[in-house]
Amino acid sequence: MSYENRLFRVAVLLLAVLGAAACSPTSANPSAQAIQPTQGIPVDSLPTNEAGVPLIARVNDIEITLPEYEREAQRYQQSIVGANTPTAIVQTMIQQTLIEQAATQNGIVVTEDEVNQELQSLIDSSGGVEAWRAWLTQNGYTEEELRATLRETLLTTQMRDRVTGDLSNPVLQVHARHILVRTQQEANDLLVRLRNGEDFASLAGQYSLDTSTSVNGGDLGWFTSEELLEPTLSQVAFQLQPGQIAGPIQTSLGYHIIQTLESEERLIDADKRAQLAQNRFENWLSTLTATARIEEYL
Repeated sequence: MSYENRLFRVAVLLLAVLGAAACSPTSANPSAQAIQPTQGIPVDSLPTNEAGVPLIARVNDIEITLPEYEREAQRYQQSIVGANTPTAIVQTMIQQTLIEQAATQNGIVVTEDEVNQELQSLIDSSGGVEAWRAWLTQNGYTEEELRATLRETLLTTQMRDRVTGDLSNPVLQVHARHILVRTQQEANDLLVRLRNGEDFASLAGQYSLDTSTSVNGGDLGWFTSEELLEPTLSQVAFQLQPGQIAGPIQTSLGYHIIQTLESEERLIDADKRAQLAQNRFENWLSTLTATARIEEYL
């Protein structure tokens, strides 16, 4: 789940509120009227908490209840962004819970003033208090529920900023090239040819399945440790000394041979910073998820 999707709620709110002044308060999404959030969910078989409320999941002993899921599912269905299957919704709720727990552990607090400022911005965008109240009703929110959503979003943003750090400073990057083939035997054969003195770029142009780089001799350009789609390949590239070759390296794409050409501290290109921030946040969240105690009951 990407950072943008995780924060889809406010994007949806902003889009919907901006259009609210031009729409009738009764013009709700027709498909949303027939939503059945628990369709296909074995509600009777779900465990319950001490109060008898059915549970969808537990995250480090924090409960996610069926009523909470139902409210969230209705909003996903009414939105224009994000996946809305039960599994996707529950995963997002689990990840949001993990983010909030991490924010607490890191001493991150969202003040009432911050929430009030965000709320007032939405009210102003809607065209006034009456239009705003109509929008809340139409979209199934109480003001307190909307405030909670804004608080979650602000916490996530602050946690993201803490995780990603300052991307305006130089960071270690490597310049590398690779050859991607289908089988380990093909990779081993190419390694032999490279050791016998054949040109890496020529072999990449002939044999690499990565058509986006094969035309440039397998050149991956400069990248940080979080940029490549295959983390294993990135880890090897950063371990090599300039000029060294390694392989075969198995990934979901096939088998790679990689050569690190250069390594140095460099500024991150401005057009890469947003993607790098997202990658860092997603990697952090994946680690957080892998180490958490999570029970899902769907």
